[in-house]
Amino acid sequence: MGCHGAAVVSRHAPLASYLVNYARPLVYSTAPGLHSLVAIDHAYRTVAGPEGGRRRRRLFRLVRLFRERCRSAQELRGRVLPSPSPIQAVTFPGNRRCQAAAEELRRGEFDLYPIRFPTVEKGRERIRIVLHAHNKEEEVVALVGALRRVCRRDGAGNVASRL
Repeated sequence: MGCHGAAVVSRHAPLASYLVNYARPLVYSTAPGLHSLVAIDHAYRTVAGPEGGRRRRRLFRLVRLFRERCRSAQELRGRVLPSPSPIQAVTFPGNRRCQAAAEELRRGEFDLYPIRFPTVEKGRERIRIVLHAHNKEEEVVALVGALRRVCRRDGAGNVASRL
């Protein structure tokens, strides 16, 4: 679901009391507009309904496809981090290697970005992959193929040497 805004959720009564008594202008001037409320309502109905169930099943089929293809790819062994979720990661140790691999994949029209040190532990730099229900099986297969090619070059040092 994508909407904008923020919320403060707390069981801490003093915080709620403080906000109501001292942050009234902020609380009441930032209420979402009707269009946002309608969008949120529609999103929740979609997620809770049959269409949401279809999308979740499709998404997790894509996750399984991605992980199965990666598991059978020699080049990716030991690089794909364990995750049952639609957010996957492939390691490229070193900031330069990770950045170079991400740039190569983006040139192949995959919208992927590096997660580098100091955001993650040094030597555990990775490319973050987010699968979506609207992705096609062919796109997942093509992504794994592109990852394999980049890993082959990375293993030979070619990707890192371009920076």
